Amino acid sequence: MATITSLQSTDDGVTSRGVINTNFTNLNSDKAETSALPVKASGAELDTETDDAKFATAKALADSKYVKQDETATLTNKRITPRVTSESSSAAPTINTDNSDCHSITALAVDVTSMTTNLSGTPTNFQKLIIRFKDNGTARAITWGASFEAKGVALPTTTVISKVLTVGFIYDTVTSKWGCVASAQEA
Repeated sequence: MATITSLQSTDDGVTSRGVINTNFTNLNSDKAETSALPVKASGAELDTETDDAKFATAKALADSKYVKQDETATLTNKRITPRVTSESSSAAPTINTDNSDCHSITALAVDVTSMTTNLSGTPTNFQKLIIRFKDNGTARAITWGASFEAKGVALPTTTVISKVLTVGFIYDTVTSKWGCVASAQEA
């Protein structure tokens, strides 16, 4: 069984390197697993090729477990939780597409005069947005405004009394509009 020597806070860089190298030698001689990150003592740098290689291998292994912001990666078996905002009622609902993927209007008590007026954010090409409406027991008119267009599915113009209306959009940077690609009315 290998003997592992502890580093002391009073050890200088030369002593620390010697202790660490001795520990690695002892571990290797016992065929112990040495794939973990090598320990670097304060003030001591491990600069042998072996230690650098072990450190590089361990770092690469650790890095491979994280998706970096600037890389292309395939995620498998991961759930993406949509960002949801809501309000109870508004003639000009407030939606910021920089922090909302889905917006729910839960008790619409007025006609919607413009879905565009309080729409904000800087959407990206093919960004999705789902808007769900439910009136308060009276059918309400919906005026979409200049930021929305039909893209295969007509924009709905009214709610059905006490039924949920769900409308799906995909942003198109060519037209700079949210294109309606789905509309589903609760039966």
